[in-house]
Amino acid sequence: MAESEKIHKPLVAVSGASGFVGTHLRAELADMYEFRALSRSPSVVERNTRESSTQWSQCDLYSLPKVTEALKGCEYAFYLVHSMAPSSRLMQGNFEDTDLLLADNFIRAAEAVGVKHVIYLSGLLPDEKDDLSPHLRSRCEVEQVLRSRSVPVTVLRAGLIFGPGGSSFSMLINLVRRLPVMLLPLWTGSMTQSVDIKNVCQAFRLCLGDATLAGGIYDLGGHEPMTYRELILQTGKLLGREVRTLRVPVNCFALSKHWVALFSGVAPALVGPLQESLQHDLQARPNPLLQRLEGEFVSFAESFRAAVDASGCPLPNPRSHTQLADKQAIKRDRRVRSVQRMAWPAGWTAATVTREYGTWLSQRYRGLLAVETDSMGVVRFLIGGLKLCLLELTPTPFSEDAERCAFYITGGCLSRTVDPPGRLEFRIVESRDCVVASIHGFAPTLPWWLYACTQARAHLLVMRAFGRHLKRSCAQRSAC
Repeated sequence: MAESEKIHKPLVAVSGASGFVGTHLRAELADMYEFRALSRSPSVVERNTRESSTQWSQCDLYSLPKVTEALKGCEYAFYLVHSMAPSSRLMQGNFEDTDLLLADNFIRAAEAVGVKHVIYLSGLLPDEKDDLSPHLRSRCEVEQVLRSRSVPVTVLRAGLIFGPGGSSFSMLINLVRRLPVMLLPLWTGSMTQSVDIKNVCQAFRLCLGDATLAGGIYDLGGHEPMTYRELILQTGKLLGREVRTLRVPVNCFALSKHWVALFSGVAPALVGPLQESLQHDLQARPNPLLQRLEGEFVSFAESFRAAVDASGCPLPNPRSHTQLADKQAIKRDRRVRSVQRMAWPAGWTAATVTREYGTWLSQRYRGLLAVETDSMGVVRFLIGGLKLCLLELTPTPFSEDAERCAFYITGGCLSRTVDPPGRLEFRIVESRDCVVASIHGFAPTLPWWLYACTQARAHLLVMRAFGRHLKRSCAQRSAC
């Protein structure tokens, strides 16, 4: 076929492209779409560069300019990101705040470059949303952030997704294979509804191809609803193993996540949030998309057969080939990330918050610390009368004055010179009525053990104190 006669395939950006869902989506939809896969991992990009249907782009999703550049030319985008896995040697902050920041970056970038449609893979939510687990609360918040701007966003809500390489199914199979007796905490009695990865891929295809589905929120389910205890027993039957169980009348999340991680081979950072979400009854509600999928649902037994090898061992996760290299690189780079959510005094811009931070530091630590800003906007943190520069911050060319104020960390005796440089940023997320203060890629000069015991703790205490200061400012403005 001549070059001019080639069928045009729309370009779809995929964040989380190297994971379980992203890998299957790219394989299942390659007949109709080209993909631009976004990954922060150099080893992932290097390993996958020869894929014919996918352009690989090394992209730091915490950087709004990088995400904006990566999304240029894409008609559609899939958002498959969660931030529970470590991205820095030290992380100060929780996954809810980092998920908020990542989602805000992604949708701002999509809006800026004219992406037509974003599809987000979220989680099934219970009917009552007042007491959600942190994991489900974060998923719900990400939905709201993504849908707060002008880009149409379709939300697909799925519970446990089963298929070759999936962490949820691998965890279940390994527990049944390895444990002589299964302890069943209270959460294993809650109802859940799993779905096969093929049905998830079909849902994405339908939402891309049918304009009447775009912009909606749809629950996905394919397997019969059952408790996690019943999932365990069904898995044992398919493995040909008798499963002995012992019920425990409490949830004991802190303890169970460690023994589940130990015997399942899945990291505690992923096991914990998954367990906590399973304390809710989670079932797919009827909706037009599910009606379109009727007759196509893959059964639980079929999902099992597709996800294991001849000996009943779960097939490997697509990321398993690069995870060790990524962990070693994170440890070697000795970088720090800190993300803190704070109250937003209504009407303040990001630049106002930044100036207030400098003023507050100089006043709170008068005589010990001084913050100076020169005519070029370069900020220096100085030791009292010695004029010794601890940190130097240079404004980036990408700051948005109203909602985002960002600096490169370009000098000071506490920071190593690295490429790319570390960043400090204050971000207004108006849809969530908050300020997000964050540091990304900071490289300390102190020996790591000394830094972790001193400077890192001091930074966290200072940011928490500044958060309390902003909260008081909000209260004072409300009282006026």
